[in-house]
Amino acid sequence: MNESDKLLLQHCISLIEEKYFSNGSKTQLKQRDFEYLLDLIEEYSGIKLSISTIKRVWKNKDSDLNPHPSTLDGLVSLLDYKDWMNFKLENNSIKISPERKENRKKVLGKKIFIPIGLMAIILISTWLFIEAGTAEFPDSDEILFTSTKTVSKGVPSTVIFNYDVSEVKADSFFIQQDWNPNHKDRINPEGEFFSSIYFVPGYHKTKLVANETFLKTIPIHIQTDGWMSAAFYDYDDPPVYITDHKNGDGILTAEKSDVLNSGLDVERFNELRFINIREYSGVDGHNFIAETRFRYRDFLNELCPNIQLTIHTEVHIYYVPLTLKGCESNLSIKIGEVYQEGRDHDLSTFGTDIYNWQELKLKVENKAGTVFLNNEEIYEITFKEDFGDIKGLDFRSQGLSEIDYIILRDLEGKIIYQDEFKEEVSN
Repeated sequence: MNESDKLLLQHCISLIEEKYFSNGSKTQLKQRDFEYLLDLIEEYSGIKLSISTIKRVWKNKDSDLNPHPSTLDGLVSLLDYKDWMNFKLENNSIKISPERKENRKKVLGKKIFIPIGLMAIILISTWLFIEAGTAEFPDSDEILFTSTKTVSKGVPSTVIFNYDVSEVKADSFFIQQDWNPNHKDRINPEGEFFSSIYFVPGYHKTKLVANETFLKTIPIHIQTDGWMSAAFYDYDDPPVYITDHKNGDGILTAEKSDVLNSGLDVERFNELRFINIREYSGVDGHNFIAETRFRYRDFLNELCPNIQLTIHTEVHIYYVPLTLKGCESNLSIKIGEVYQEGRDHDLSTFGTDIYNWQELKLKVENKAGTVFLNNEEIYEITFKEDFGDIKGLDFRSQGLSEIDYIILRDLEGKIIYQDEFKEEVSN
């Protein structure tokens, strides 16, 4: 990075610390803080960074570090910028003046002498600070944070959290759901229980937070009772459940009249999903084959519709979309932590006539994902992070869709889950 970009990166990090960590008074971030930022980056931008990457940026923000463009885009998403270029354009007044450069040289050139007595005071103070920090925030294993569901399957689902923060010293305590990092429910530090309603099935993660520090994270597996369908609005609005979708005559689908009669506000409609969240007999999210056959049906005259297969894992989701020829720039694909957009990647092979039946297959072997369309290999992505077992499947589109079948296999070809949407389902 040149000097100007280095200064912009320092400015970016200062703004992030000011926004998320007690007005910037927190000068040394902990592991939990970096995990918090990583979750926010993924939610805001779809970019999944590793803990080592973000720590390296923070530690070497004023060195010759040259972060990947996606890393920079992810960081500025925390400040509500579209990308790094947008951040640079709006902060181009941040420059290093000649005087500042000269002062930096003088400071770097000076020998710094610290009296032994002062050094001892600094060391003792640092030790006391570390000890105090440890006392204020016990290890997560020592903190009670558990959950129970009032219904075993289906949504809405109330989850009751049992917590004990009596040994934690902080000004405020919250429970934070993973689908909206900006929404945190304040809890009574002298209390024991807090409940929340989950409207969307999935393998969610809920965090117990003290001030701005994550104390503990637990998974919340909100399962469906077979396939369900729902229409979604924007990010944080509850969905509209479609109760009359068809499942049992060889096709999973919903009629336009049924969707409209559900009470849907078509002005705010974003997408329709068919969702099946359940246990899949320990299917490894790094080694599996998912096969499906589907097609798109028009709903609200979308110019560039797409239809997408989504795989839920213990950590996050993978998804593979298809769209019409000419609309590929609008697409994005995510396999493992690797997120790619059509605007800066060639996703032209995902453009096809989605109004006709398409056979899509995703094979993931040793963290390498290969996409096949109508029996032809069209794309490959290799990833590095661990995502655990598969916990759910869903199909998403900007309109209506028809699903002919979905099959989940292990790499030896054994069928783990199969649904041809007839009266009997093979598991």
